[in-house]
Amino acid sequence: RLRRFVVVGRTATSSPDFSLVDLAGTSGRLDVLVRCLRAALLVSHGVRRDVIVYLVLLGGPAARGEGPARVVRIDGRVSEWIRPEERRLALIVQRALEERERGRSPVRDHEDGPYLVLRNGVAVANGGLEVALASIPASSRRIVLDERGADVRDASLGDDDVTLVLGDHLGLDEAARASLGDALSVSLGPTSVLAEDAIALMHNELDRRAVVAGRS
Repeated sequence: RLRRFVVVGRTATSSPDFSLVDLAGTSGRLDVLVRCLRAALLVSHGVRRDVIVYLVLLGGPAARGEGPARVVRIDGRVSEWIRPEERRLALIVQRALEERERGRSPVRDHEDGPYLVLRNGVAVANGGLEVALASIPASSRRIVLDERGADVRDASLGDDDVTLVLGDHLGLDEAARASLGDALSVSLGPTSVLAEDAIALMHNELDRRAVVAGRS
């Protein structure tokens, strides 16, 4: 079983030049994506080992045409030192972006396609949503979290490998939606929730289905 969460940050900076003291005010709301990372990867006293998170950073230099968009990938199967503190998680993203700018990795086998592989399950690539999607197998069921979609309780979500795509506080733009092709669009209910809460709700839905199917 593998769950992949692709979170698109339309304003989240692709540069490491932000303050950990004022994350929300200096990073283009990277704080939203950091909280999504926490919701996707962490459970009480542990890490979900069946989850990979892709943070797509489209803001800052990328938005101004001064640098590339970037994707930070965190693989729960091999991650270490993942903690729930927002500042600690932001530091992991910041260091990944710094290594990408230097163009080198502190580990020996440092290339994985477009990704520069760092320590503890973290990797970073230049590029946007298309890079994240290209590295995910076509066999993984693509699902878009969308308030206009079908009710998740009535939807067939697939079995062992799903990719869930969602936007930040601004949602997905039309270009992102178009790039997802015929992905299943699902809604989590009549009330709009924060992106991090949407991830928690999807985990809960998938966890419950796994128990019913005997796959827990």
